[in-house]
Order: sequence, then C-alpha cells, then structure tokens
Amino acid sequence: MSEKLEIKRDQRGDLIEVFKIPGVGQVFYATTKPGAIRGNHYHKRKKEYFCVIEGKAEIKLRNRDNNEVEEHIVSGDNPEIVEMKINWTHNIKNINDTEMKLLVWVNEVFNPEDPDTYAEEV
Repeated sequence: MSEKLEIKRDQRGDLIEVFKIPGVGQVFYATTKPGAIRGNHYHKRKKEYFCVIEGKAEIKLRNRDNNEVEEHIVSGDNPEIVEMKINWTHNIKNINDTEMKLLVWVNEVFNPEDPDTYAEEV
C-alpha cells in the first residue's frame, strides 16, 4: 500500500495529517517557524496530546470555566507529552530560533463538517 499525503502550508509552517483511523483517532505532524503560534482555540469533545520532537516551545492552556492558566516549556531535547484538555483554550508557540517539529495525537479524526474547534485566545 502507498498513499500520498497532503502538505498544508501557511505562514506558520507545514502540517501533515499522517494517520486517520476512525474510532481510534489521528496523528499529525507540524513544523512551526520561529515565533509562530498555532492554536488559540478549544474543543468541546476532542482531546489532543502534543509532543515537541525538535526545537523548543511554550504551550499555554486556559480553563474556560475559571481562567486558570497552565504554561509548559517543552523541548525536543527532553520530549514529553502535554494534554490539551477539553474546554481549555490552548496554543503552542515556537520559542526557539530554529524550526520546531511537533507530533500530535487526537482522539478523533478531523471532520471539516463538524470540526469541534472554536477560536479563542489563551
């Protein structure tokens, strides 16, 4: 089997949806340019798990119920997984001077007709 994957490019970098398995979720890979921010949104049912595999980033999450804020400085030098909690606005910013590489697992496959993604600043 061989399947071509689409590279989605914008001013922040590239994003590739790699694996999509209904009932299991999906994995995507993203590159992010220095200083660029991804996210500033929340989900009502989706959980996302971020792992920076190269570079350095700041992940911010804000609880929409009580405005509690969490900040995580993460690095590909010491990889860790950070959960983007349901109903928490979140973003990730590349705080390094080189491109950041990010691996993400989401508990459901993205559906453009029902994206469960709501824009809101952290």
